[in-house]
Amino acid sequence: MAGDQTMSDFDQMQYQAHAISELSIIIQTKKIPNALLFSGNENTGKKEAAFFFTKGCNCLSETQLVCNNCKPCRKINAKSHPDIHCVDLKEGKKIISISQIREIGSAISSKPNEAKFRMVLILNADRMNIQAQNALLKMLEEPPEKTFFILIATSISLFLPTIISRCHKIRFKPLTDPLIEHLLIHKFKTDKHLAHIVSKTVDSDLKKAMLYLNLNPDDETKGLNFLKIRKFLLETLAGIIKNDKSVGISKGLMLSQRLSLYPELIDDAIAMMKTFFRDLMIFRFSPEKIVNLDFFDVFTDISDRIESKEIEQWIKTLYETQKRLASNSTLRLTLDRFFLKIVMHKGKLIYD
Repeated sequence: MAGDQTMSDFDQMQYQAHAISELSIIIQTKKIPNALLFSGNENTGKKEAAFFFTKGCNCLSETQLVCNNCKPCRKINAKSHPDIHCVDLKEGKKIISISQIREIGSAISSKPNEAKFRMVLILNADRMNIQAQNALLKMLEEPPEKTFFILIATSISLFLPTIISRCHKIRFKPLTDPLIEHLLIHKFKTDKHLAHIVSKTVDSDLKKAMLYLNLNPDDETKGLNFLKIRKFLLETLAGIIKNDKSVGISKGLMLSQRLSLYPELIDDAIAMMKTFFRDLMIFRFSPEKIVNLDFFDVFTDISDRIESKEIEQWIKTLYETQKRLASNSTLRLTLDRFFLKIVMHKGKLIYD
């Protein structure tokens, strides 16, 4: 299947009609803010909207908002415009550092080369550390001539209030689970049960759903079989829960060791485990509503052995683990702690 078979820019623009309409009004009134903050789930068209806005601010057409044919539009589309500056996480890094922001400051210290309005695009802007945010704040307080910043983030909770107050905020709505499921079934011809499972696991992220199903063979993770990983993970998790303490500890430490070898998969593993515990919680009340339909027999086997309060505690511990990992805690030790807590909580609730 071709690598470009994802939700097209046009589809995303249509789905985010409210955001695109707001940006269009800004372009038409020529009241360009110093900074815009686009927030929302991954792969909901935020980056595409940033380039749409930039083209609209620089397009030479007298009849169209964005013509895609004039010299500025063509250069922006080709990612070759000299006045478009992008900042993102460096490979292997979890934060955007102050040095990256200072480099941008140096790059835009002079006038734009040819743009009517120059764009500084900061992807994963919520990953800027405090020092980087303070450096950016100085630029927002005294912005260079004919320059606007666009910050793209999944959440605004990690930003300094002073950053947020200086941005024009636009929220991008998430893709719904039913929409992703519909696209997987009708556009990509995915099995209905598999489309249901994947759509409920990827947190409104169509690109990730395609990655799980190997629908984009050009992706850098094409060598990974996410469905096989999911099956192994959930089977092992069930084994930790239903076996005695010694076996559970052994399985938990083994799973921790395996996962720690693939740090790039941790977020996906946590998403899969969230659906597992959610299913375990609701199975006894509404078994038809579980996500992992292929594990129905497993839930039948273990659901009566576990109290709801135990599952609630496991879910709480999983979210704590996710926060620890986001704050750069040691991967292996954090995972060891999580799986050992699952074993230790079985039949003996520990609230700490």
